[in-house]
Amino acid sequence: MSNSKIYLNGLGLGSLSAAVYLVQKVGFAPENIHIFEKNPETDLVGGSMDASFKMVDGKPVYIMRGSRMYEDKVYSCTKEFWSLIPYDENGSCLDDYEANAEECHMDTVVRLLHANGEKDTGHDLGLGATEALQMARLIEIPESKITADAKITDYFSDDFFKSNYWYMWRALFAFQPWHSAIEMKRYMKLFYHRMSDMDKMTSLERTRYTNYHSFVLPAIKLITKKGVQIHYDTCITDVDFKESDDKRWVERLHLKNSEDKTLDSIEVRPQDKAFLTIGSIVSNHSYGSHDEPVSTTSVEKQGEAYELWQNIVAKQADLGRPERYLRDVLLSRMMHFTVTFRGNLFERKFQWLVERQMGVQSPLPLTQSPWVMHLHTYRQPFFPGQAADTCVIWVSALGEDKIGQFVKKPMYECTGKEILEELLGHLWGDLDEDEKTELLETSYCIPCRLPYGISQFLPRTEGDRPPVVPKGSQNFALLGQFVEIPDGIVFTTEYSVRGAILAINKLIDPSIKPPEMYFGQHHLWDNLKNAKAILS
Repeated sequence: MSNSKIYLNGLGLGSLSAAVYLVQKVGFAPENIHIFEKNPETDLVGGSMDASFKMVDGKPVYIMRGSRMYEDKVYSCTKEFWSLIPYDENGSCLDDYEANAEECHMDTVVRLLHANGEKDTGHDLGLGATEALQMARLIEIPESKITADAKITDYFSDDFFKSNYWYMWRALFAFQPWHSAIEMKRYMKLFYHRMSDMDKMTSLERTRYTNYHSFVLPAIKLITKKGVQIHYDTCITDVDFKESDDKRWVERLHLKNSEDKTLDSIEVRPQDKAFLTIGSIVSNHSYGSHDEPVSTTSVEKQGEAYELWQNIVAKQADLGRPERYLRDVLLSRMMHFTVTFRGNLFERKFQWLVERQMGVQSPLPLTQSPWVMHLHTYRQPFFPGQAADTCVIWVSALGEDKIGQFVKKPMYECTGKEILEELLGHLWGDLDEDEKTELLETSYCIPCRLPYGISQFLPRTEGDRPPVVPKGSQNFALLGQFVEIPDGIVFTTEYSVRGAILAINKLIDPSIKPPEMYFGQHHLWDNLKNAKAILS
């Protein structure tokens, strides 16, 4: 193994977790691990887990492309990954995460906000006997019995999609009714033990700062210090394969830089390994600003991770169907926006609204929002170095093409300021004009559009996603959100980390194994708690 090399594409979570495990648990020589990152070293990296700021009028405004939540049992791989990364002189990223969880206990009072500012605790899930039976049916049916391209709507009646349960579920996981029934089933199985906590959300946990600052950046610092070779301004665009009988190897990697210039290819020996991330949920993203809407201009290419996958499939047809996740932007798009508030007016008014301090409130669904907005708030400061008079929030939206209730335009046509005005209207319809003016003029809202943001949830069939280690592979694995991990749930850090562990287990060190998944439906106490939640 000391003579072997490992090649990875991108500094996304799949590559990062593979590199950390290889260095910290396998004892692989760091200098023999090579990661090719398309961005220059001076740019932000981390895939969909980036977080940064830019200066506007001499003050920082903040932005991030995702907001992730955690809990105790589902995220076992993620937490093991954190335990391997030093956070500071006091301990690991997991140590800091656990300390933050102790300091900031979740305890939601206002779980939903309906029309005209009506507050709802979410205690009544809104599920009748019919909906409960539909849920039980989907959880228990084997995946092999679910028809190809089955949708969530194939298993639930219209009333289910009007329930508090659905509103809260959608706010947590970003499902749409037309998404995959299989993905819905997997989420329902893995989060079954938390159904009884849907109202209070006491089980919800967050990192102290953004995910980028809490574990992505520390992971990059760790592997860099150890000697892992990170090649910035370089990406893998294509792969050559060699086949013999029922075995196959990667034998060459083709590279280019950010200016599309072809670089020297790399010969991959049989003892070397290639871990290749395929697909991307942030491909073709576009930012707006406080004064400009996002761009909706379509581009010819879907980004390097998709380009690589498409080129791989052109040579190895059984390694998935990338076109299935690019087939219809209308089904896979989402928007979100990050707001930086100056002064304490927003924080003070929001805490009064939800009857809790900032940071202990679960994601808040605005159930009557045409844009399907879900408000995420955090313990402040949420970015390192954030000023005491600054508050940062993040809001996801699943209805970008709908006309706003207060701003009569589709969301994608709105500036950040107009988007914020719509949000304020849903939170405080009777907002005093002076307060509204202050909030709009002392804030900065950055919208972002993700054409393929929830594409991994699209209805699918067997073969659309390749396995982590394909049949016959001797030296290559596939990573990311578009591989197939039995029972795993996409759109989570857990999926990326678990995939990396499985790749190492199959190709490098069989002793490295992912923790077992927890399924609450096999535990009596979880069943009793859920029955009580539905009936109460």
